[in-house]
Amino acid sequence: NYCDIISMSYLFLSCTEEIFIRAFILKIQYQRIKIMTLLKTHIEFRSDNFPQTAEEKEEWDGQIWGHTLAKFLSEELPKHGVNVLDFVNEDWGYLIPLADEKFKDIWIGCNHYQEYEDGFLVFTNPSKPIVKKGFFKKIDISEQLIFLATILNEILITNPTIYAQHWWDEKEMKLIGE
Repeated sequence: NYCDIISMSYLFLSCTEEIFIRAFILKIQYQRIKIMTLLKTHIEFRSDNFPQTAEEKEEWDGQIWGHTLAKFLSEELPKHGVNVLDFVNEDWGYLIPLADEKFKDIWIGCNHYQEYEDGFLVFTNPSKPIVKKGFFKKIDISEQLIFLATILNEILITNPTIYAQHWWDEKEMKLIGE
């Protein structure tokens, strides 16, 4: 971690050098905060192209669906360079695990968005760019999240059967407990 290295070397720095380094660290931290607020992780849209299956109607009483959307995304993502494993039915919707090592701890979720009869929500998890590994290690996955958002945007915006696409902003994210 660059902060640890710099703090250990403060003993050997002049006051001017220390101020410069602290300003540099603050700038990096500010840029990370800025990235965190700019990350796009949840996109809602509308489409008649992803009907509820008979199994979903039976198992979830019509409350949860997205099988056809999960299947669609699982077919489209590899065409854009993102390999996936078989999607999994969860009690909230569908989880699409990503097969590539660079996306090791990231997955995509999708479900019917009950705000609209024909509404859907697709999101990446985790939605924050810094993830904790163990007690002390933190990993920055902002590049991977930005890459996935770009791919999802391309898939969902360019399809003529999908409309009213809307990436959630920070305020909308807080409504779901982020």
